[in-house]
Amino acid sequence: MKSLKLAAVTIFHPMVAFRFMKRDRTKFNYTPIVVILLLMLFTKIFSIFVTHYPLATVTTRNANVVMECAIMIVPIISWVVASYAMTTILSGEVMFRECLLACCYSLVPYIVIQIPLSILTNVMEESQATYFNVISNFSLLFVLLLLFINLKEMNNYTMAKTFGIIFLSLFTMILLWASISLVFALSMRFVSFVSEIVTEISFRLNY
Repeated sequence: MKSLKLAAVTIFHPMVAFRFMKRDRTKFNYTPIVVILLLMLFTKIFSIFVTHYPLATVTTRNANVVMECAIMIVPIISWVVASYAMTTILSGEVMFRECLLACCYSLVPYIVIQIPLSILTNVMEESQATYFNVISNFSLLFVLLLLFINLKEMNNYTMAKTFGIIFLSLFTMILLWASISLVFALSMRFVSFVSEIVTEISFRLNY
C-alpha cells in the first residue's frame, strides 16, 4: 500500500515523492524496484500483443520479445549507472539504490498510460493514429520529466547544474555502450581465433 501511495504521489507531486525516497536511509525495500521493472516489461509486451494492428508500431509477427525487453531495460540501467557516476563525482547527495528507486518510480506514468491506451486502440480507427501517438509520446515525455525532477531534487542541484549532469550522463552512457560493444567484439574475435587454432590442431593430429 505504501508503494502504491508513493507511485501516486510521484505522478501528482513528484518533488515531494523524490524527497521522501531519501528521507529514511536505514529502511530500504528493493521490492518496488523489481515490481516496477517487471511491470514495465509486462506493459511493453502487453502493448505489442494488444495494440490494434493499424496503430501498432511493432507487429506481433515481427516482434522479438527478448529484444524489445532489452530495448526497454538497457537504457534505464545505463542511465542509472551513468547518472549516479556523475552525481558521485559532482557533489551529489543520492545513493545508488535511491537513484535506482527514483528512476523506477519515474517509469510509473508509462505503465499507467500505456496499458489502458493499448486496450483503447481496439476501438480506434487508423485515422485516429495521431491521438494514439500524442498520448503515447506524452507518457514518454512524462517519464523524461520525472527523471529530470528526481535528478534535481534528490541531489539539490540548480536547474543549470541538472542540465549539465544530464549532458554528462548521456555522454557517459554512449561511452559505456561503446566500451561494452568493443569488449564484446574483441571477445568474439578472440573466441573465433581460438576456435580456428583448435580446429587447425585437430585437423593436423587427425591427418
